[in-house]
Amino acid sequence: MTQASTSSGRTEKSLTVGSGFAHTNRVFILNLLHLFTPHHSDITLTGAYDESLVLLSVIISCLGVYATLGIADRMRALEINPLTKKIWLSAGALTMGTGIWAMHFIGMLAFTLKTTDDTSITVLYDLVTTLCSIVPSILAGVVVVNIASRRTVSQKSLLFYGVLMGAGIGVMHYIGMMAMQSDKELIMLIDMTGFVISVVVAVMLGITSLYANKVLSTDKYTRTKWAKMVSAITMGFAGAAMHYIAMSSTTFSLGNNTINDTGFVLNPQYLTLGVSLAAFFIISLAIVITLVDMRLEEAALSEKNSRSHTLAAIESIPNAFALYDINDNLILCNNMYRNLMSSENFKVKEGIQFNDLINNIADNQLIFGTENGEEWIKERLASHYNPKGNFLHHWKNDKWMQVSERRVWNVGTVAIHTDITELKHTEQELEKAMQKAQQAQLAAEQANTAKSAFLANMSHELRTPMNAIIGYSEMLLEEAEDDGLTDFIPDLSKIRIAGKHLLDIINNILDLSKIEAGKMEIYPEEFNLARMIHEIAVTIQPLLDKRANTLVVNIDDTISTAYTDVIKVKQSLLNLLSNANKFTEAGNIILSITKNISDNIEWMILSVKDSGIGMSEEQLSKVFEAFTQADSSTTRKYGGTGLGLTITKKFCDMLGGSIHAKSTEGQGSEFIIQLPVYFETEEQ
Repeated sequence: MTQASTSSGRTEKSLTVGSGFAHTNRVFILNLLHLFTPHHSDITLTGAYDESLVLLSVIISCLGVYATLGIADRMRALEINPLTKKIWLSAGALTMGTGIWAMHFIGMLAFTLKTTDDTSITVLYDLVTTLCSIVPSILAGVVVVNIASRRTVSQKSLLFYGVLMGAGIGVMHYIGMMAMQSDKELIMLIDMTGFVISVVVAVMLGITSLYANKVLSTDKYTRTKWAKMVSAITMGFAGAAMHYIAMSSTTFSLGNNTINDTGFVLNPQYLTLGVSLAAFFIISLAIVITLVDMRLEEAALSEKNSRSHTLAAIESIPNAFALYDINDNLILCNNMYRNLMSSENFKVKEGIQFNDLINNIADNQLIFGTENGEEWIKERLASHYNPKGNFLHHWKNDKWMQVSERRVWNVGTVAIHTDITELKHTEQELEKAMQKAQQAQLAAEQANTAKSAFLANMSHELRTPMNAIIGYSEMLLEEAEDDGLTDFIPDLSKIRIAGKHLLDIINNILDLSKIEAGKMEIYPEEFNLARMIHEIAVTIQPLLDKRANTLVVNIDDTISTAYTDVIKVKQSLLNLLSNANKFTEAGNIILSITKNISDNIEWMILSVKDSGIGMSEEQLSKVFEAFTQADSSTTRKYGGTGLGLTITKKFCDMLGGSIHAKSTEGQGSEFIIQLPVYFETEEQ
């Protein structure tokens, strides 16, 4: 503080910015007390701005706020512990404080002072005061980060913190102004109206920017990117507006005293460069750290989502699934696997060793076969380390699991346990059913063998007395004819005919029982086909005459001899001709023999066609079944046992051929036998 003499002889107090550390403290306190007191000055100064530096100051201010709001967003988005929150808060406050502080000093350095004769005044800056001015700026940054990082903010809180932020920026500005020095007394006089306006503008713009960040951050359309941009511009202009309004309301002048002790001062050019570089470095670092942290969080979230999706997919698998790493530590598994492998005192969780899991199963004997302990563990580990195919585990709770393990190179082991309990139970039931069926089949075969043996024995026992009855009836019939006992001849003839009919039935039953018992043998021989047909015609002719039927024989000249069981062929044809004659009256019966070559095999086709009563589709479907005829009326009217066609079909099968029938009800029937001309036995 110096005494300035005016032309009127009055003495006024003037403000000067001194030099030296002690001088700095003294002048700082005096200037703080008398900053708004009018002073007399000999030389009034005018100010001008470097527009490029003004623009730079505004840009740095906006970038600093933008970076700070980015840090606040990260704090709001993350679930962080108190220590991490303090670190983020400190980083945001430093970024905000540095940006606003850099804006102020670049704005100050953009301002040049000149005398009325256009002489430039060199302005220096006290180092200690300059450094002290950053403290309120950082405190303002703490306020901004604290309020912007909250998820919910009340209107009162916004107003309160907006006032604190504006006050911090104002204090920083006026402390920074008091760091200005020159070689003469530099006197500053601030207009009270301008001072109030600058503070009000800073507070209002601060509140507006905080409110914009709150509203836009929760708006589902704009989100935080636009919120930060709008808030950063608003708050950046708040600091700049406060600075330039305050500067415009300040009058600068020079006193008459010369200042020799300048103390620790900074050159404006170096200060501009240093502040700009430091501000850009800190702001850029904050933006980069925020972006990197966002990318890391996105990557972590993506990994979390991917893992969540993978776990959801694994949980949806209807099998127990587990993945072990190359050291056989459990990486992940689904609940089905966890429940399967856990016991009352052992819970499966990630990181557990496969060896521990197997030992627990063996110790608690959860699986059948684990009673031998060490041996089972050894075998199970061997199958795990060198998996070869699938195997089964039968759990003591009657659960069957099919185990499939695969080694994945450089990853570990994938294990899948498939629940096949229901399938296994079905298999067991099927095995029991098959055993019962086999037992039933064996019992049926035994019963069938007993039946066949019974029929064979009974047929033999019946045939012997029947031959005697037929023989004695023929002898008595001859004696009656010789002695002229005509009254006995009809009865004796009936006895002989009935005996032969009964003998035919017994012979058919005997043949069928032999076939079913597998005792019917084949005796193939070469024979003349025409001669065999002639013998059959002679044999069947008496039966044809009784029903006034005519036999027509057609034989293919290209086939003369055959090699097969002639007895069975002859019996088959006699059965067919007998049936045709039985169901035909005063009609034609055609016996045809042709040759056919198929699959390099020469076949003879034997056909018996009649013009009788024919059969329906239902009757035709069961014509070859044993003891079956068309219906009960057929049996009563035409007689027979229904064994002839059954025996004929079995003979055809035995001789390597087949038989089938065609018929139309009321128009007759045709039976066709296909036999190989040359029968090949197994020995051949």
